[in-house]
This record gives sequence, structure tokens and C-alpha cells, in this order.
Amino acid sequence: MANTNMPGIKNSWSFLGFAKSHGQPKLTQPATFTNSNTGEEFTARSVAFVHPTEKDEQGRSSVCFVGFSRNLGELTAKEIAERVDELQVVQTNDDKFILCQQGSNSWEDIEIDL
Repeated sequence: MANTNMPGIKNSWSFLGFAKSHGQPKLTQPATFTNSNTGEEFTARSVAFVHPTEKDEQGRSSVCFVGFSRNLGELTAKEIAERVDELQVVQTNDDKFILCQQGSNSWEDIEIDL
């Protein structure tokens, strides 16, 4: 996990790094949501990371939902797989997780055993 100094972003991970710590990614079916600011309804998909061992209060697998950034737009499962090395997950200051394109000056994880 790499910290960033960008305003609004608390943490960021490479897509693969996030998957390693949060579980197998799955693309959700489209669902209808309501914008909390405007009240407008919209339909969107997200990427759900299903943790292999962590459970919620009801004993179900823990799931972390990651939305698509506006700049990236929604991707298919095939597009995500093809672009996995170009994608990152960021955690905003309000604890939302967003899938986006890695910036040109983003930090790259160094995979070592610590």
C-alpha cells in the first residue's frame, strides 16, 4: 500500500496489490443507485473484491466494493484483465474505493518479502 500526497486520496494500491490483500475481484451486475447530492437515479456496476477468509457479522465472506472513476468509465471483466497493470485502486478521504488509471507519476509497489 502506497500513501499519496494527492488531495482527497488517503491510500492507493496497484490493482494486483489490492486483489492480493482484499480478495478475488468480480464484476457486479448493473444496479440502480440514487445520487445523494442531486437525488438523481443512475445505473452503475462496480468491482467486488471477495476476501477468501474474512467474514462479516452474518458469517458471509467479506466484500469490498470498488467503483469506477468517471475518467476511466466502466470496464468489462475482459478489459480489466487486459489492463490490470495500468489500473490502481485509490481510497478517498471519505473511505470510498475507486478504480482508476495509474497516474504517470504514481508510485510503483516493489514486491519483496518483509
